[in-house]
Amino acid sequence: MLFLGIFIVIGGITYSITALTPLRQYVVPGYADDQLKADAKQARQTVDSLQNKLITQSNYLENLRRIFSGDISLDSLSGGLNQDLPPTDLNFTLSESDSVLRAQIEEEDRFALRVDATENTTGLPVSGFLFKPVDGTISSLFDADIQHYGIDLVAPENSVVKSVLAGSVVLASFTSDGGNVIAIQHENNLISVYKHNSALYKEVGETVKAGESIAIIGNTGDHSDGPHLHFELWVRGSPVDPLQYLVFEE
Repeated sequence: MLFLGIFIVIGGITYSITALTPLRQYVVPGYADDQLKADAKQARQTVDSLQNKLITQSNYLENLRRIFSGDISLDSLSGGLNQDLPPTDLNFTLSESDSVLRAQIEEEDRFALRVDATENTTGLPVSGFLFKPVDGTISSLFDADIQHYGIDLVAPENSVVKSVLAGSVVLASFTSDGGNVIAIQHENNLISVYKHNSALYKEVGETVKAGESIAIIGNTGDHSDGPHLHFELWVRGSPVDPLQYLVFEE
């Protein structure tokens, strides 16, 4: 009886130590404490959220790739250039001094087009000056009928390509037809595309300023037969003729 009593006491003490104290996570095989379970649940929720974001981003980039590579025809594109433009109540009446200053600026930068509420009749949803992507001569015009959704600009070798407006880089990679391509998302669903570069200065996710250097003109891609820049503008998913907003030599 004495031996049985000692055995029961020792067994009770051992159970209390292993089952009712933090030692149970080290003694009991396969046991996970409450904090570990909570961390695992939080990690699983985070992974699910990141996976959904990754799928959404992948679909967005795939749509951009199809647009830039010409896989989507113009007939399949939806949306117009003048849809859902935000109304404006701003007063753009110019004083005499403002008129003189504007005339001076336009003379100094006559190859850039000023787009604001009084002049934006073609639907470009931005305000300010568009920088010329490169100082060059037009060799091929915009022609949606043959799916040439931009203009080709011939410039000296190693000329610097610049961003026409501030924005974020959404594509910076090599494609078989466009060579080294960089695309920049600007405000109000405006995207500018620059193809056939010899080198890219920016990566996806980086922000750029208007007029900032983003690439070097080149001759990469199957659709290039000499150093030049293929430049495109897309507004709300539809290509527009860059010559509506910029002036180049022909």
